[in-house]
Amino acid sequence: MRYRPFGRSGMALSTIGLRLNSEKLRKNHNLLQKMILAALENGINAYHFDSTDPSILKAANEVFAVVERKLLFIALSAHEPGAIPDAAAYTFGPLRERLKAVIRDAGLHWIDLLLFGQPGAAVLPDDSVDFLRTLQKSRMLRYTGVQAETEDLGDLIRGGQFNLLATSYDIDSSWDKRRQIDFAIQREMNVFATTFFPEAYRKASDVVPPEARRGWFGGKARNPLAGAGSHAFLHQTYGWTPEELCLGYALSQPCLACIFIEPDDVAHLEALADVPERHMPPSVPAQIEMARFNVKRA
Repeated sequence: MRYRPFGRSGMALSTIGLRLNSEKLRKNHNLLQKMILAALENGINAYHFDSTDPSILKAANEVFAVVERKLLFIALSAHEPGAIPDAAAYTFGPLRERLKAVIRDAGLHWIDLLLFGQPGAAVLPDDSVDFLRTLQKSRMLRYTGVQAETEDLGDLIRGGQFNLLATSYDIDSSWDKRRQIDFAIQREMNVFATTFFPEAYRKASDVVPPEARRGWFGGKARNPLAGAGSHAFLHQTYGWTPEELCLGYALSQPCLACIFIEPDDVAHLEALADVPERHMPPSVPAQIEMARFNVKRA
């Protein structure tokens, strides 16, 4: 695993972090613990839970206990899955009760990052803001972050209220998105990539022309060059899956402190955790730019 400095904190984060989906894992603590153990064994020290459910966090902490706590970076979403992250989701009373339960019952000792979403992040109630500052002064909360996309990034970065920016970053990310990320770094914010694999390119049937596909039993395609200049290469690069290529591209961006993955099982996790140690085929960056140009031209 490769590591990158987390701002001026003195901490180094694994370039890949593990995102844990509470909807999938709430009733399967055994899988949750297996995933975390596999992540630890592969050198991953950054974790994002999309919930403040104490039962999930307590089960996770049973595995985290094998590692010194200060070596881990644990992030939580400030709202529960399925909830609209508006101002109502971040009112003082419910927010305080959720975080008290985490710190009191889960055994994490402190929260490294609390992640807020839009539109509520831009209008956090004053008493909630005061409560977060109190937690930070008492060292029970280290950083606050905001998860947003391009249209909201500028105002949130200029507001100076958050330490970290979480946003999607993939092979289709616009120049405006890249400019906003550079702006955030100039303002001494760290940047996490929350998603890196576009939904549009996950199925070969959506991007590879019929004449460029192999038959059911292998063999040669009728016209292997039919998909040249498109995203077909994602499904045609020997030894790489489309997801691994997209992750490799995201890892090539030094502006990102960590890219979060959400694997289905341990084998999937281990395959993705191996990507930072691999050299992406030299033709891929050019193919990405060609595909992006052709899509814009079309």
